[in-house]
Amino acid sequence: MGFPIFFIFAFFFAALLIGTIIVYLQVYKSHINRALHHEKKPSTMAPPYKVALVLTIAVLTVGVFVSFLAGFKVANDRFMTASMTFDVHSFYAEVKEVDKKTITVDGIALNEEKYRGEFQYEVYDSVGILWKDEPIGLSELEPGDLVCVTLVTGGGDVTELFKIQLLR
Repeated sequence: MGFPIFFIFAFFFAALLIGTIIVYLQVYKSHINRALHHEKKPSTMAPPYKVALVLTIAVLTVGVFVSFLAGFKVANDRFMTASMTFDVHSFYAEVKEVDKKTITVDGIALNEEKYRGEFQYEVYDSVGILWKDEPIGLSELEPGDLVCVTLVTGGGDVTELFKIQLLR
């Protein structure tokens, strides 16, 4: 976890507020000195406590708004990073058995070690079953067909069946 960016914003806005008040006090001091050394009536200038109050409210309002936006961006980035990490794995298998909503496949010897052996998957409506990039039904798969099974592992280490590609 890195350094919270909103601390930098808070320091920047505090420095901006203090700097603005110091500059205004110098201008006000100069204005008062001119008024005291000259006889003609000087133009009126807002007293420093009013300017300081208005500047404090303005800078704090902008600071809160910018801090809110920075916090929202940090939280959104962390959420997107945590929830959008998917691992996609594919392996080749021979269809062993097909039921209404399940399929049993046997991974072939060309696959990695963990994708060899028998696997059974529940096939939901969202799972794409394709042959030559055209959708087909689960019932069109037969024992002995060679398929490419694509799995997706989400952020919570939950592996789900994503796609079955028939390779006749």
